[in-house]
Amino acid sequence: MANVSPQMVKDLRETTGLPMMECKQALMENNGDLEAAKDWLRKKHKGKMAERAGRETGEGRIGVFIDGTRKVGAMVELRCETAPVAVNEVFIDLANAMAKKVASGREAAPHPDTIRNAPEIESRFTEVYGKMRETMNLIRCRRVIGEFVTSYVHHDGKTGVLLALDAAPSSESVAADLCMHTAFAKPLAIDRSAIPAADVEKVRSLAREVAVAEGKPEQIVDKIVAGQVNAFYAQKALMEQLHARSDVYGKKTVGEVLKAAGVSAVVDMVIMVVGG
Repeated sequence: MANVSPQMVKDLRETTGLPMMECKQALMENNGDLEAAKDWLRKKHKGKMAERAGRETGEGRIGVFIDGTRKVGAMVELRCETAPVAVNEVFIDLANAMAKKVASGREAAPHPDTIRNAPEIESRFTEVYGKMRETMNLIRCRRVIGEFVTSYVHHDGKTGVLLALDAAPSSESVAADLCMHTAFAKPLAIDRSAIPAADVEKVRSLAREVAVAEGKPEQIVDKIVAGQVNAFYAQKALMEQLHARSDVYGKKTVGEVLKAAGVSAVVDMVIMVVGG
């Protein structure tokens, strides 16, 4: 068996971030060969991951990536077991690397296994497991394209917004404020045409039922129903919502604020909440 020096163990530990004794064992099992020791550790940890695969992953992180042109972006939800791991830089970097992989593809919503099993991600995933020793699950992946892509991840990492616009706004702050508004308001869709018909019908039916029960004349009932439906759209359609930053833009809708900044439309919207 090869003589494994403290320096060799130190080098492997710095490369992998694993405990000293585990690094020493890997080197001893592989006659001091550094690369073989790394492979040995990966195989060992893959086996451990399989053993723990059924464990609950109630914590996690939203990962995001936007390319240098700001025309392509991606977002993922990566879960883990505990809160300390969710805020660890190694775990955060893995989530962002996965988002980058999603952005490099062509699918709007690739299956998580497709990303998880990509060779460069598989290798990194195993290495992170070796350091964190927790089950990790990639839950959702989304990719967007547009003339200008912007994003926001809340400070706790559990809520993320990714938006694609049809033009770059006149000020970067408009894009940042739009993302924060979206995270706060959580619209169902970009505009009223994309609001699920079933949701609208529930509002319409309830409004009519209440108005009739109150004895309103039929012509008034129709107006009440229309008003309630429009109010629902104003609450749930992004472009019709009153912008949350009224202190900056005044009492204007999101659509009005964007139009003033040279943006006609939000062409894609992603809102992710860990566990949501």
